[in-house]
Amino acid sequence: MDQDTYYQEHHLHQPVDVDATFSRSILGHCKPLAFRTESGREVLISEIGLVHPKYDGLKTIHAFDVTDGATDYRLCLDTESLNWYLEFEGDHYD
Repeated sequence: MDQDTYYQEHHLHQPVDVDATFSRSILGHCKPLAFRTESGREVLISEIGLVHPKYDGLKTIHAFDVTDGATDYRLCLDTESLNWYLEFEGDHYD
């Protein structure tokens, strides 16, 4: 399976509830700690990797590449609606 096919098969846009802390002392001012899916599954975040903005027209979305140590996820914060969604879930690679 090539990388584009893998991404398409694992690409989501699933609303999630996120526990996060906001502080001026944190690089980027926001640190997600855990999230819950609509099915009730809770994921505790053990590490945050890349954090970057992306754009949907004039809207800014902040993407957080995170892991629980077993699986990699991309959480996105829509700065217009202040809603979080899970964009990607995939295997963890060391």
